[in-house]
Amino acid sequence: MRKYFRDNLAIFLFFISSFIVLAVAVTTGVMVNSISGFLKENVEERLLSSSRAAAEIISSEELGALVEPADMDSPLFSELKQRLIEFAEETHVLYVYYMRPTEDGLFQFIIDNDLTEDTVNLATPPLEPEDAPISALEGVATTSGLGNYSTGYTGLLSSFSPVFDEEGRVVAIAGVDISDEQIMQTRNIITLLVALMIFAMIGVITGGCLSLFLYKRKEKEARNASRAKGEFLANMSHEMRTPMNAVIGMTAIARKTSDPEKKDSCLKKIEDASTHLLGVINDILDISKIEANKLELSLTDFVFEEMLRRVVDVVNLRAEEKRLDFTVHTDKAIPRVLTGDDQRLAQVIANLLSNAVKFTPEYGKIRLDAHLTEENDGLCMIRIAVSDTGIGISDEQKSRLFTSFEQADSGTSRKFGGTGLGLAISKRIVEMMGGTVWVESTPGRGSVFSFAIRMRRASSDEKQDSSALDTAGATVGETPQTEEIGCFASRRILLAEDIEINREIVMSLLESTAIGIDCAVNGAEAVRMFDEAPARYDMIFMDLQMPEMDGYEATRRIRASDAPRAKEIPIVAMTANVFREDIERCLEAGMNGHVGKPLNLAEVMKKLRECFSPPAGAP
Repeated sequence: MRKYFRDNLAIFLFFISSFIVLAVAVTTGVMVNSISGFLKENVEERLLSSSRAAAEIISSEELGALVEPADMDSPLFSELKQRLIEFAEETHVLYVYYMRPTEDGLFQFIIDNDLTEDTVNLATPPLEPEDAPISALEGVATTSGLGNYSTGYTGLLSSFSPVFDEEGRVVAIAGVDISDEQIMQTRNIITLLVALMIFAMIGVITGGCLSLFLYKRKEKEARNASRAKGEFLANMSHEMRTPMNAVIGMTAIARKTSDPEKKDSCLKKIEDASTHLLGVINDILDISKIEANKLELSLTDFVFEEMLRRVVDVVNLRAEEKRLDFTVHTDKAIPRVLTGDDQRLAQVIANLLSNAVKFTPEYGKIRLDAHLTEENDGLCMIRIAVSDTGIGISDEQKSRLFTSFEQADSGTSRKFGGTGLGLAISKRIVEMMGGTVWVESTPGRGSVFSFAIRMRRASSDEKQDSSALDTAGATVGETPQTEEIGCFASRRILLAEDIEINREIVMSLLESTAIGIDCAVNGAEAVRMFDEAPARYDMIFMDLQMPEMDGYEATRRIRASDAPRAKEIPIVAMTANVFREDIERCLEAGMNGHVGKPLNLAEVMKKLRECFSPPAGAP
């Protein structure tokens, strides 16, 4: 109960605060209206008082002397008019006037404070029963209400008082007028303010409720994301510790046994575990780059079928182990040579095929189809689909398939393994290629993962050098091919590497080539060794992160040196820094290429051949 109250304390406080704010708004509105009414009553009392005072200014006898228009020329008329002018100034009213009823139901104006108008014998239209002067005729002082104006006098608020003779009869009416503009404006403003206040409070409460709803939803999403990342970290721990356990365990077994076959078996398992661990690390690095919006494509011309063949060859081995029926169908209309990132495209296809193999039981079927769906001005839309007869996916699971740190089912990783990052990475890559990815699936009957991408037909349709495209070469520990034995006997390289085991790996991998290798343990030593004997070396392998002087600075120093061949000697980065920005930084420092760690022997051999090949046109 305490936990529930604590978790929902913000909700309780919001509703209590909203109720208080609404109550204050209603109370304020009532008070404002009350004040408005009070002010209006004060104005009416002031008007009544003024009209009563006006009724005492002129006596009934004096009024009786003003009947005909000729009476306006008398000294009395001038004296009485001056009295009214002074009264209006003293009481701050617009008009003060006298009028008497006529036998035909009209009113005759007798005298007022207006200097520009003759008043005697000026009659008003007939009055209605609700008009205020009627009450004054009956001996009661009264005011006209706001909005209830005397006929022909809209915009004026008036008050009327009776004028009695000596016998107590009403012989005339004294009236005063003030402008109701300010009063009406004030009343309208107050009414508008009250309405705005109520609407504002409703808006505040509605907005608060909406914000609370969004907050709760975000809180739920954050909890789900936290849970997903927690499960992801636990899964990563399992995915990394399992192959590490195999590496450590098989290493210990290999050291203890004297049986060559058992040693080879242990080495093979160590290699498989290392490859799996490298795949996990690559997935983590890729998703980190995606989260930081740093994932980029590297465009090059490549042969589509060769790229597909490399992927299929790797996946086919696992498919054969599970006795799967694996078929590939490609559309002949797909251009032979395309421009795009073949490595990332191969990564997406390999991921979909690997998932199909993983989730398809023995003797099942897997099919890969590639089609050209359209082509406009050399821009091709290519659709690739991977179908299987595996476990299938429910509609609810589909919503989480392409989300980082999540799998379709939390039990999937425990049963089948995997990081849960592959599809999220694939989706991002496909989107960067101007395409989309989707899935169609029925639980228990299999799935079809499809994606469509845009790639441009290469300007040259000639067959490219397959060796430049083949990156599925030997891995660390593979025995060199027969043609590699002694192939670099006349060559010598400088290896700048601060970690001893890395130096040992390079020398062991290249031992059969008979290449000469001198080692430097930091960048400064590499610069010194080259400056002392620049003609001794045919190329330099340069690590990037080294003590005393890193590989970037060492390369810049060599390129700036006056030693012979300092500008021409090939310098290739050999480093675990494999991001695109790292490669670009290597080139900016003056290096000629890049080889990533863990080392791929085929890639190392390829770089050596490139560096040792004579320039085009040389003998």
